[in-house]
Amino acid sequence: MFLTPDDIGELILLVIGSVLAIQFAYGCTILIIERTMLDFYDLSIYRPATTVFQKIQNTFQKGLLGSGYYIYTKIGKYNWFVRKILFLLALFIQGILSIILYTFLSLIKELVV
Repeated sequence: MFLTPDDIGELILLVIGSVLAIQFAYGCTILIIERTMLDFYDLSIYRPATTVFQKIQNTFQKGLLGSGYYIYTKIGKYNWFVRKILFLLALFIQGILSIILYTFLSLIKELVV
């Protein structure tokens, strides 16, 4: 079986959609069990990354799980309740933007292929 251009476009769209969904899901788990997930992220990042393997792993982790961690550390100076409300708002905005981006890319794929 060979891949057609339509199949390749669909595969790329699914990978992008998966990354967007994983970012959102990790953000939701940070909202629920914040300290555990933030510690997991800190353990999975090499600081400083010295080898190629460590740099690849850092890029993979930041690409898949980085947005939730980044947003939560930026609002970390607020008290617990305000931090939860702000992060919930950020997750809502991220979810809406992810849906819009996926829909836009899907429309572009349909026009091109």
